Amino acid sequence: MGAINKVAVIGSGVMGAGIAAHFANAGAQVLLLDIVPDGAADRSALAKDAIARMTKGRAPQLADPAYATRLTGGNLEDDLALLSDCDWVVEVVLEDLGIKRDLYAKIAPHMRDDAILSSNTSTIPLADLMAELDESRCKRFVITHFFNPPRYMRLLELVTGPKTDPEVAERVRAYVDERLGKTMVLCNDRPGFIANRLGGLWMNVAVREAVARGITVEEADAVLSRPFGVPGTGIFGLFDLVGIDLMGKSRLSMRSLLEADDPQQIHTEGVDTFDRMAAKGYVGRKGDGSGFYRRSKDAAGKTVVEAIDLETLVYRPRAKAPELAKAFGTDFIDQKGDRLADYAWAVMSATLSYAAYCVPEVTDSPAAVDAGMELGYNWRMGPFRLMDKIGVAKIAARLVEEGQDVPPLLALAAERGGFYSGRGRDCKVLLPSGEQADTPRGPGVIFASDFTDDPVFTSEAVALRDMGDGVALLSITSPNAALDDLVMQGISDALDVVERDFRAMVIGSDGSHFSVGANLKKALDRADAGELDLVAGQLAIGQATLRKMKYAPFPVVSAACGLALGGGCEILMHSDRVMATLESNIGLVEANVGLLPAWGGTTALLLRKTAELGDPVKGAEAAFGVISTALMVGSAPMAQHAGYLRTDDGVVMNRDRLLADAKSEALELANGYAAPTKVEIVLDAAAINTALEPKLAALAEATADAPYTIEIARETAHVLAGGDGGTLDEVVLHKLEAEGMMRLIRQDKTIERMRHTMNTGKPLKN
Repeated sequence: MGAINKVAVIGSGVMGAGIAAHFANAGAQVLLLDIVPDGAADRSALAKDAIARMTKGRAPQLADPAYATRLTGGNLEDDLALLSDCDWVVEVVLEDLGIKRDLYAKIAPHMRDDAILSSNTSTIPLADLMAELDESRCKRFVITHFFNPPRYMRLLELVTGPKTDPEVAERVRAYVDERLGKTMVLCNDRPGFIANRLGGLWMNVAVREAVARGITVEEADAVLSRPFGVPGTGIFGLFDLVGIDLMGKSRLSMRSLLEADDPQQIHTEGVDTFDRMAAKGYVGRKGDGSGFYRRSKDAAGKTVVEAIDLETLVYRPRAKAPELAKAFGTDFIDQKGDRLADYAWAVMSATLSYAAYCVPEVTDSPAAVDAGMELGYNWRMGPFRLMDKIGVAKIAARLVEEGQDVPPLLALAAERGGFYSGRGRDCKVLLPSGEQADTPRGPGVIFASDFTDDPVFTSEAVALRDMGDGVALLSITSPNAALDDLVMQGISDALDVVERDFRAMVIGSDGSHFSVGANLKKALDRADAGELDLVAGQLAIGQATLRKMKYAPFPVVSAACGLALGGGCEILMHSDRVMATLESNIGLVEANVGLLPAWGGTTALLLRKTAELGDPVKGAEAAFGVISTALMVGSAPMAQHAGYLRTDDGVVMNRDRLLADAKSEALELANGYAAPTKVEIVLDAAAINTALEPKLAALAEATADAPYTIEIARETAHVLAGGDGGTLDEVVLHKLEAEGMMRLIRQDKTIERMRHTMNTGKPLKN
């Protein structure tokens, strides 16, 4: 079977447009089709307008606005012939079986015989969808259930049937994994598949029990969020995000599809809150914002947040709710008699035992259920890992004590001591048969946890491990990979080990972030204590380490994901190559805390932009525009535009493949590797300062409410001009960076910015 290069998406609503955009992010040419709107001057207006919106908003559907050229908008009357050269057609229309079947009949004559057809349905069984398709099309029909928003949510549920051609299923799996970057879980053809089957019950039980027990929405969200590793939105905040009216319809749909003896029938009966709220127009964020929470103005015109009373549906000021526990899932099960602990038990016992009840009905492995909830609902741990954390035997014993059924898989795990054993490559999961199976992972995927035994070097802040084939893996072990002198010294020492014993080095980990940047608290504490010599020492060791890394006699490849800010970005810029996940957030953001990039970042961007533009003055202007605005970009392609990444740095779609791809790149670079030649640059200070003055004036006007921004920017300009100018190497430019940094950190306004950001997580305008 051939490669998948052109994809058609039918349906340009929020979900369809998001799916189309992500295929474009993956490099496919995409045809987006929708109906012809009544009376429209442009018969393809729906699809074209959807494409125009893909670059808008705080979380755009396209990772790079330039990718819009990969999309073509059309309609289902005039453009069906364009389906003939599509390798895959994805249907994303209304959740109505009749509408979907009519669409399949309409498009079938125009599709290639070998083209894949899939539905994004979340509720309709595969068998029903393909009941009227011919035998050949049935072999190439699957359900591919994306989660919203498709660009950012890593889960994709795949449903195949007995008629599905195994080669088609494998073709979809490989593309979903490697090109779309999704974690694909294989689901049985059962209502709700995995994530929505379990997630829907969890959310419905939370409402039912809150109403029955007199628990407020604030209390429920506090109890069911962080204590269990669930996002801070909690239950009711999630309802507002998803759409309260949709949740009511979903509940009724699930009840109609499931057997009468399914536990979900009991746990979701009598929940009329959604319907009562929808009748009042309280549907959440997709409406006027009125949901379980809403924002309004008080008598003084100040914005206040209100919460709804679940009994009366009358809004009141949101209360500060107590937290059940500091660490999630620890001792709530033992706190019987406490109203919040009892509420937590009522919701989570129903949810966790239902997860065990559903295996193997919805899927063969508990690991697939965990992946569904971790990636589809952003749980820190899926239900089976969470049960292991709480204590499987304790859960089973309390269920028995209360006269509740214990699902066979849960009872088996209680006997065996849990669902999971081992770690890394040796991690096993308990199946209903009693067998221990490998936890599933895509072919070729590796994780840092695979190499946790016997590190070849460790310090207080880093660990160096052997990835095999002569490649070492360096992981920063401080929280969120925050950087300080200990980390930099650890990196420097690790470079010596790699030079002696390895061919190449990868910097990365299994963590959510590459590095959040410098340890702000440590720097602030030193500044407050007047220990500026220690701050200067940290600058010196950081600059020396990154120069040592850049000119090492072996290649260094950084594996970037999540946040790579400040010093983290500077590490990337001194690497021979970067492999970055699509959703990497990268930036030299030091100006936000009153500083400038001084671990070589200012110099590196100047050199990079000068090489790109062929002129030091233009290079300084470009670098100034990036650094002075503390530019943080939200994708790897945008980081390439900014200059944080090179155009030949790699973009990795699947986070799970990041370390494997980085290792492969390191091995390729190691063959015949020669360290880069040390560079010098000729800087005309007068010409650069003249070119930057209008930019400084424009910045002053744009940041009139934060005048200190200009003082920071002038220090940046001084470095970019090379001080007094001349022929300068990196060591001299780094000295200018450090001098500028030390002048700034002596300023009260810099300290104000640092302290405000450390306390609030937000930049201060001063």
